[in-house]
Amino acid sequence: MRGAGFSGGALLVGIFFGIFLTPYMLATLGERAYGIYVCASLFAGWCGLLDFGLTTSTSRFVTKYYALDDWDGLNEIGSTTLVLFGALSAAVVLTALVACGVASLFATGPDAATLATALFCSGVSFAISKVSDGVCGVLRGALRQELTGATVFVFRVLFGVVNFVILFFGGRVVALVVGNAVLTLLQLGVYVALTRAAVPRFRFSLRSFRRGRVRELFEYGVFAFLAQVGETAVDRSDLLLISAFMSLNDVARYNLVVVTLCSYLASFIRETSTWQTNWFAKLAASTEKTSRNDAPSTFKNDAASTSEKTENGDAPSLDAIEKRKRCKNNGCGVALSAEFFASRAAIHRASIYWTLFLSGGVLAFGRAFVERWIGAAYLDVYPALALCVVATAWYRGSSETNARALQGVARHRVLAVGSILHGVANVALSVVFICCGLGLYGVALGTVLPGVAIHFGWLPNATCRLLGERRRTYWARWTKATALGVAALAGPFAVVWCCVKPNHYSICAWGVFYVVLGAAALFALGTTGEEKRAFGRWIRKHCGLASHNGEENGIKRDVG
Repeated sequence: MRGAGFSGGALLVGIFFGIFLTPYMLATLGERAYGIYVCASLFAGWCGLLDFGLTTSTSRFVTKYYALDDWDGLNEIGSTTLVLFGALSAAVVLTALVACGVASLFATGPDAATLATALFCSGVSFAISKVSDGVCGVLRGALRQELTGATVFVFRVLFGVVNFVILFFGGRVVALVVGNAVLTLLQLGVYVALTRAAVPRFRFSLRSFRRGRVRELFEYGVFAFLAQVGETAVDRSDLLLISAFMSLNDVARYNLVVVTLCSYLASFIRETSTWQTNWFAKLAASTEKTSRNDAPSTFKNDAASTSEKTENGDAPSLDAIEKRKRCKNNGCGVALSAEFFASRAAIHRASIYWTLFLSGGVLAFGRAFVERWIGAAYLDVYPALALCVVATAWYRGSSETNARALQGVARHRVLAVGSILHGVANVALSVVFICCGLGLYGVALGTVLPGVAIHFGWLPNATCRLLGERRRTYWARWTKATALGVAALAGPFAVVWCCVKPNHYSICAWGVFYVVLGAAALFALGTTGEEKRAFGRWIRKHCGLASHNGEENGIKRDVG
């Protein structure tokens, strides 16, 4: 929760500086210089495709070997990863040199040298950040997301403040990109120090590099990369289609209202759920470790598993034992434990509540925020925004948990297939709906329909099959959690929808109302009695309200 909180806070900081610093940057630099800065940022963004899913695979495999106490394997995978990231960074620097040379040769005008320098510095900054991703992957793999989240939060603030100071004292584009590169290098140093302190048994060495690990990493990472390509196609194809079939004014309207707000919403959901991959990998690896310590019989511990407790306090049935066997036969590599499924159920419910909470807030405050931010003339795009937000509330929470669970047990090929199908169907349907005269609403509809069909209809059933979970159990949990979440948020949503006005005071005041009352209602209706008691013990412990003996008794009850 601390890691997810820091990640969400860092995203809030990024949104804050994005909303308020961008107009100041545009006014200070001017349109031409600002365009150069945007080009340099886009260059670094496209270089991100060179990752090939390596960032995701790093933390997953580190978690696996960390949970198995296999420090030789962890050092090999970590060292191999850092060597690969170093090679990737060198390739990015060479690409930046090429881009710098091309800009110097073909760009004209007084800003040609500035463009070339900005491209090179931006590439160097991105190259440093990829090495940071490798070190950060070791920290995340060791389940220290609170350290990585706190670091990201602090440096998001530093990036925003430094950029403002540079602009305030008359700095130009080159000063901005150089300042960002220096901060990125400093962030790498912080990650290295944190890794040495939090994972002292990890040692980077070129002698630990293994070519076999390279294949292992890329066999996993390639499907994460393909899924990322599909998501990029979904996120960025809409504006291209609007520019091709409609007008540039429609591009600006759709980008400001739908793309901006929906990307912020999706980022919140994604950033606060990334820890789940490592958590599920840890649970799966712990089960594998237990299986290795058992007798040679593959399912010897199935007889003993009757002494385990399920989330309802009952001994697992023969169906549960058979479910483990089916999971092993389905390719998870090891029979998943009752703890895995109990944790998945709790995380699934929490993810649904969190997604409904965020989506309800965007839907309730969307009209007032858009009118105050860019003007009432853009409110005719709000129906398209509402359609996308309702679809997000409907399936995105479940989709994120399913994706993280599959990544954790290395059964994430279906995610690549689903994302690519979503991207292709998005383009095809959007073109059809635009030609039918539905305009921007048709573009949103072309994105929503395949998303619901794939991530709500097909992916959950595929996840249940691959994990060995009963579909009836999954859908009963989804139905109950969604109904409770909607019931809890209906009152706060209705009040905000009717009362919020397009001014800063009203949006902030009703925002506090929605957060406090909505969170309280979700906690009251959406959590079990044992979860409420556990939360109460946590509050008493961290607020100093419980005695030492009381804490020990609470720990004993938790273990029991």
